[in-house]
Amino acid sequence: MSGGHSEQPTSGSIFAGLARHTVIYGIGVIIGRAISFLMLPIYTRYLTPADYGVMGLVEMTLDFVAIIGGAKLALGIFRFYHKADSELGQHQIVTTSFLMIGIMYAVVGTSAFLAASPLSSLIFGTPDNAILFRVAAVNLAVSALTIVPLALARVEDRSIFFVATNLAKLILLVGLNLLFLVWMGLGVLGVFLSSLIGNVVVGTFLSLWLFKRISFSFDPASARNLFRYGLPLMGMQVATFAATFGDRYFLQGFGDESIVGLYNLAYQFAFLMLMVGFVPIDQIWGPRRFRAVKEPDADRVLGRAFVFIHLLVLSIGVGIAILVGDVLRIMTTPAFFQAADVVPLLLLAYLLKSWASVHDLGILVSERTEYLTLANLAAAGVAIAGFALLIPVFLAWGAALATLAAFACRYVLTYAFAQRLYPIKYQWPPVLVSLSWAAFLVGTHQLLVPELSLVPSLSVNAGFLALYFFGLWLLPVLSLEDRAILKDRLFQFFPRTNG
Repeated sequence: MSGGHSEQPTSGSIFAGLARHTVIYGIGVIIGRAISFLMLPIYTRYLTPADYGVMGLVEMTLDFVAIIGGAKLALGIFRFYHKADSELGQHQIVTTSFLMIGIMYAVVGTSAFLAASPLSSLIFGTPDNAILFRVAAVNLAVSALTIVPLALARVEDRSIFFVATNLAKLILLVGLNLLFLVWMGLGVLGVFLSSLIGNVVVGTFLSLWLFKRISFSFDPASARNLFRYGLPLMGMQVATFAATFGDRYFLQGFGDESIVGLYNLAYQFAFLMLMVGFVPIDQIWGPRRFRAVKEPDADRVLGRAFVFIHLLVLSIGVGIAILVGDVLRIMTTPAFFQAADVVPLLLLAYLLKSWASVHDLGILVSERTEYLTLANLAAAGVAIAGFALLIPVFLAWGAALATLAAFACRYVLTYAFAQRLYPIKYQWPPVLVSLSWAAFLVGTHQLLVPELSLVPSLSVNAGFLALYFFGLWLLPVLSLEDRAILKDRLFQFFPRTNG
């Protein structure tokens, strides 16, 4: 496995600082999610399930517009920044992508703004929500200012800067939401206004930071590379959108905004598993794995990374599956409790998503991103067929089952294509053993534990979590080397005392 640089990185250099950066990203995510959960009682008291449904449908529609706007072009930075053989070449990649994404977001944002009334009528059957689409469209255009600077921070391992910036934005958003939602009573419109103002402030700061550090230099060759690399990913993301968010439109058609709102809330717990379990390590490992493939022992390095990423995501998913009912009882009102029902299925689907985001490396390294589009198009077909067949009968359960089938299809095809293009030997036995144990424990919990009052329920669920980790330690999941590393890390946090 050879690369474009004369010196091969060592295993130590690939993993150097990985734990520290992962912890920093993780702390940022945990603090951010904690703040969001602390706000949940406020949101669920000032917004109804129907409000959640309206908000989700507007956000998802603008997310689709963002795909057309070139959001995935930023992924090319990770590939071509490390591929560039000079600092000038790296700067050209960054500034060229900044200009391209800015122009494309401005065009699609303006188009969405002008089409606000037709979009509202198409999705809700009334133009009354056009104002929400207009505010969201302006927010989309402004958000382009944040994409490339944050991508550069990840490439340069500036984890503290990345986390601090996002936490500052979150704190600003919380303050604005309290102002617009609680004090002024603007409802969903207040949430969208908060996001717009937050992106204006943070985007301006990040843009100034970017151009104080690097000189602006547009390079046509870099633009062609970014388009060549990113356009198939845009197609992939369109298909991903259909598989991930298409169910909301079916639920809206066969149910109402309240059902969409409950399902949206359930989905937030699947996103929570990814945000806390996968995103922190991916923020640093995602760019760095392009260096790892150049190592002589790349299979060992990448295989070991997969096991750790899987265990981290899986363990957080098990915790969420067991505790979600208690969390909803503590943090929301009874109108939202039913959201817990489909969470385990969505968690399993998003575990497969994290696997796909690890195992797509062979496709990305080979620069054959059209294979990701093929995998996602197939998954979108499975999803839409499942939504059409299952949602009219089973509503949210049908949506969750169809989502799981689609994500499984996407993962299988992504893995098969990646292995064909760039074979990597991943370590499967510990992954399959841990997944089987988790499925058995969560299934037992779902089937056998009755509905209890809050305190007994928390006690029983804590026992299930302890049993999960105890079994994980006893089963053939961690190697002796991994156990020694974990013990060493624990002693760093809980040092032994003398005497």
